[in-house]
Amino acid sequence: MKPGKKSQIALFNNNKKAAVQPKLSSVLYEEEQFFATAQTEEEPLNFWEICRNRSFLVIGVAAAVTTGVFAWTLTQKSEYEGRFQLLVETPVTQNTLAKVYSGELKLQPASPATPENPVFDYESQIQVLQSPQVMSPIIKQLQAKYPEINYNYLLNEKADNLPFLQGTRLSINRFKNTKIIEVRYRDFNPKKIQFVLEKVALGYRNYSVQDTKTQISQSLDFVKSKIPNQQKRQQALQTEIQKLRQQYNFIDPQVQTQQLAQQISQLQTQRLDAQTQLNQQRLLYINLQNQLGLTQQQALMASALSQAPRYQGMLTQLQQLEGQIAINSATYTDNSPQMQLLREQRKNLIPLLKKEAQQVLGTDLAKVNSQVLAFQDPVRIKLIEQFIGTANSIQILGVRNQVLEQAAKQLNQYSQGFPVIFRRYADLQREAELTNNTLNGLLAKQQALQLEAVGKKEVAWEVIAKPEIPRYKNGELMAVAPIMPLNLALGGLAGLLFGMLAAQLAERFNNKTVFNSPEDVKHSIRLPLLGVIPASDKILRLPPAETTTIDVGSSPVPTDAFEEAFRSLNANIRLLNVNSPIASCVITSCQVADGKSTVAVNLARAAAAMGQQVLLVDADLRRPQVHEMLGLPNWQGLHNVIAEDVDVEEVILRSPRDENLFVLTSGPVPPDPTKVLSSRKMQHLMAALASHFDLVIYDTPPLLGLADANLLAAHTNGLMLVVGLHQTEREALLLAFEDLKMAGIPLLGMVANNDKGSRYYYQSYVQNYIEEKSV
Repeated sequence: MKPGKKSQIALFNNNKKAAVQPKLSSVLYEEEQFFATAQTEEEPLNFWEICRNRSFLVIGVAAAVTTGVFAWTLTQKSEYEGRFQLLVETPVTQNTLAKVYSGELKLQPASPATPENPVFDYESQIQVLQSPQVMSPIIKQLQAKYPEINYNYLLNEKADNLPFLQGTRLSINRFKNTKIIEVRYRDFNPKKIQFVLEKVALGYRNYSVQDTKTQISQSLDFVKSKIPNQQKRQQALQTEIQKLRQQYNFIDPQVQTQQLAQQISQLQTQRLDAQTQLNQQRLLYINLQNQLGLTQQQALMASALSQAPRYQGMLTQLQQLEGQIAINSATYTDNSPQMQLLREQRKNLIPLLKKEAQQVLGTDLAKVNSQVLAFQDPVRIKLIEQFIGTANSIQILGVRNQVLEQAAKQLNQYSQGFPVIFRRYADLQREAELTNNTLNGLLAKQQALQLEAVGKKEVAWEVIAKPEIPRYKNGELMAVAPIMPLNLALGGLAGLLFGMLAAQLAERFNNKTVFNSPEDVKHSIRLPLLGVIPASDKILRLPPAETTTIDVGSSPVPTDAFEEAFRSLNANIRLLNVNSPIASCVITSCQVADGKSTVAVNLARAAAAMGQQVLLVDADLRRPQVHEMLGLPNWQGLHNVIAEDVDVEEVILRSPRDENLFVLTSGPVPPDPTKVLSSRKMQHLMAALASHFDLVIYDTPPLLGLADANLLAAHTNGLMLVVGLHQTEREALLLAFEDLKMAGIPLLGMVANNDKGSRYYYQSYVQNYIEEKSV
């Protein structure tokens, strides 16, 4: 205990004094904060993490599968495959047609073979070569030496005795994207392979000769049958074109269209000119009519009278008499004989004048304007003549305008119907041109086929690669199966796949049982993983107090990963809350044998070795183990302090190995441990111990089914949960976590115990550190 601190016995012997309230430091995870963020849902490990954790299983399955494939390959019989290649598009045919098309007949050469426009249909040709019609003569020759061969044997049946063959024994394929067809045959017997390929090559060459003759003959007959129809069609189109020209009186539609447009333009100009003149004459007519005061008919009468001599002579005499009467009236009186004589002459002359006018005009003078009968001077006669001429011009221009309008209307109607005629003419011309081209092409093909039939008697496909089985450089036949390196590689790959599948299945089934790694623990519950304790033989029996070190320079390096793991765990606990250090904690587990007592003892030793005053309390009043692990007596302990009012200083023991480590054993097992741990005395004792030691560690029974750990943890800074790798069941951990969540117990974190990997990493680090310091 710390120097100068009072004894705690008085706290329990004086029952009348007020109980001391325990003063606990703040915990790292408060109830609301922690349970709002912590999750109990398990996050599954990813694929590669599972494979890494189950690496031994993956390697084992891969090795087993590879060994099995190796043994199976050794028992298999060697398979051989021969082949030959045929050039199926003969150069003679292509060259002949090209010369005919592009040379003599001035035709475009045939377009080259492309996937979109194939000249030679290889898929159909391969199907023909595989057909019974082509294969039957070949099979008859093969059966003479190998009776078991038939059509199904070569092309339909799956070769059960050839385990490495995926298709049929005889395969026919186009070689890449060339004009070559490759034929392959696979069997165990090399002689049989050579014989079959030679017969098939000979049969295909014979087929090509006969097929070429048949194709030329059929093509020639087809072309000949098409030529008469094309000639008839060409003649019919030319006749229809001629009728169309004659009916609508044109030769070239383009010239006719230009002429029609020109005529319409001229008519428009003439109509505009005629209308302008008509408007001018109408205006002149109105002006002359206003000046003369005559109508057109009256003007004609005045003009006729002005041109009648007798009428004009009488009119002149009348004017002279009028002049004499006017002169004599100044000398004589009206009753004078001279005046009476002149008046009598005028009176006699007027009826004669009217009678002459009536004879000239041929109409009743009563309806004639007096101005018509009056004397017309030369100016007025000229105006009358102009007036009559203007009237005549207006009539002429009106008639001309009507004629031009009618002509324009007819031309417009003609022009509107002409596009339909021209379109029909263009369609006929285009169809005639196509028919003519088709006919020329048919004639050219007919000539080419006739030349080819005459010049080429027998043209067979060329064998560019003779039938043979590939050989190595030393002359040994090359087997296609089995291939040992390939089989081993595939076997190894399949073994890895099966191994990884087995790891996934094992992880899935084992996922319901225990934890296998610290990562597995972290993925299960998102709590801080305060430390990882490696597997060690020192779990049941503590090592000596002094840690063995290797002096390298001035820095001693611990050589035990087990001890160093607890020092790291203590450092993590001290850093959880720097402002309010952890003064007391409960260490427990979900179930028995998870290593909680081992963790509690070694954590206490590590904290003591790091300078803290540490009290280890064995609060497992059901199965106490701390005294056995430390080699201490247990005849008195925690039970005696609570139940019998024994002074706590009398039962607290100092560890013989660690200077700063004190131990309060459990004492005799009480009949009701829960009653002891839940008593008010226990609460006061915990508060007093926390105030007199730097760190108080309580080792309690497991969580599931027992309330001991919860009772004590509620009065400490928190609870540390020990998870035994390969030991703690997942379901147990989740149930324990739910219990803690329901009780609102503060949790400091988890400790993963019995990890078989961390020891290796620590020892590797120490070895590297020592080597670097030595250098």
